Amino acid sequence: MTPRERELMAGMGNCYASCHEDFEHTVEMVGDARGLSVDQVKKMLEDIHTKYGADADYLRLRGRLPKDFPL
Repeated sequence: MTPRERELMAGMGNCYASCHEDFEHTVEMVGDARGLSVDQVKKMLEDIHTKYGADADYLRLRGRLPKDFPL
């Protein structure tokens, strides 16, 4: 993963850990913090999942989020 991709995934985990909001609200907060739209964050998460879905680093970061989060 690139540093930006890793940081986005870490940010999702950090945001969820402190707020325990649903997927939409977590994406919105992460986007606001990074100056990105909700659609941009979702696209980045989709791309990350597609490229690294089986990668150990991705799985570790993804493991910090609820299983029902779609990306």
